Amino acid sequence: MLQIGGAIHAPDGARFIELDSAALRALPQQTVTTHTPWHDGVVTFSGPRLWDLLEPLKPAGKTLHLTALNDYSVDIPLSDLQRYQPVLAWQLNGKALSVRNKGPLFLIYPFDAYPELHNPLYYGRAIWQIKMITVK
Repeated sequence: MLQIGGAIHAPDGARFIELDSAALRALPQQTVTTHTPWHDGVVTFSGPRLWDLLEPLKPAGKTLHLTALNDYSVDIPLSDLQRYQPVLAWQLNGKALSVRNKGPLFLIYPFDAYPELHNPLYYGRAIWQIKMITVK
């Protein structure tokens, strides 16, 4: 279950929305094939682009605050979503991500498509085990 709240316009005026895995899988799916610091070789992630998920909610902020299952959190500029189009991955190499292997949701940037992403700043923004997104 993914919770999205903050400066959004939920369809029913609610303060937040919740999406289950079926709702995430119903969105248009994208793939990112890239190297990461956490995997050997090139790997392929699949899931919806985070912007495709948020755009219908008309996010009114400039920053996303993502929180993981262990309460680790990271702030990401909303501009990253349009510039780099990171994917909210739920699959790795065709298999669903489990909590044990950084799932159920892992924000993946297309590291190999943009050489400037190969640095600690963007690796730090690639948060896994995401449970909540707050638009600020």
